[in-house]
Amino acid sequence: MSLPLVSVAVPAYNHAAFLDACLESVRNQSYPRLELVVVDDGSTDATLTVAERFAAAHAERFEHLSVIHQANQGVSAASNRAIAACRGEWVHLLGSDDLLYPNKIQSQQQAIDAWDDPRLALVYADVNFIDAAGRILSSATRNRRSPGPDHRAYLWLLRYNDIANPTVALRREAFLAIGGFDESLPLEDLDCWLRLSARHAVARVAGLLAAYRRHDGNASRRQLMMFEANWDTLAKFAEQHGDLIPPALWRACLRRRLRSFLRWARKHAPALVPTILGDALRSLIHTPEPAVWRRYAARCRALQA
Repeated sequence: MSLPLVSVAVPAYNHAAFLDACLESVRNQSYPRLELVVVDDGSTDATLTVAERFAAAHAERFEHLSVIHQANQGVSAASNRAIAACRGEWVHLLGSDDLLYPNKIQSQQQAIDAWDDPRLALVYADVNFIDAAGRILSSATRNRRSPGPDHRAYLWLLRYNDIANPTVALRREAFLAIGGFDESLPLEDLDCWLRLSARHAVARVAGLLAAYRRHDGNASRRQLMMFEANWDTLAKFAEQHGDLIPPALWRACLRRRLRSFLRWARKHAPALVPTILGDALRSLIHTPEPAVWRRYAARCRALQA
């Protein structure tokens, strides 16, 4: 039986310094049948030039290779466009500053074939964290799930999202059917993984298969924006799929998020401390309504204004 075409989608923005290494890590995959789609999201540096130069030099490695340029719309819009342009049933999503290890795609595709689960829509693996120079800072060793499909992954995603983006492979049709990434959110991944997990299985492949680059430009370093995105994401999931989650878990989830926000507020917004403590106490008895999560998202937006 012939191997299926597998796609790699790379949304890129102002990563000229890292993009060549990123694309080389795709070219060096042991899996033979590959498509590569790069979407330059209106970069103001040489990102587009690097992508086009790579495409001209290495087109023969890929069955299809596309470099798309668009006006700046944000990472969610660029990711959505890249995945929609792909042709493979499975799409490996890769940030333009991150790296795949050579056996990443082959390892995950072999696992997908072995599991043969028609409800599977997201596969992830373990990750190394690297610095701007590519040196390993640490490896993801906490919260590792058992390998294989999980049909109720939302139960642990609410508590802790340990899905590292460069390790992700998505079933394209399932991703598009839920509307892709929510382009209104400043950070898009947890919201998408939760919505996928409400309808589909999520699976971990054991092993370090990719590298996530930490540097000053990472969105994940902007802490207040992360708080805002998490509050909005959980409110949205509570509104759409709240009945999937036991009330005790909603209460525990709120307390966990409040503890994290309390540490930030004590240093940066002490006037919020009494409100946070009050909501934490109430959550011991009362299951939070989505409005509680929305209220904290609104406060984060106000603090950024």
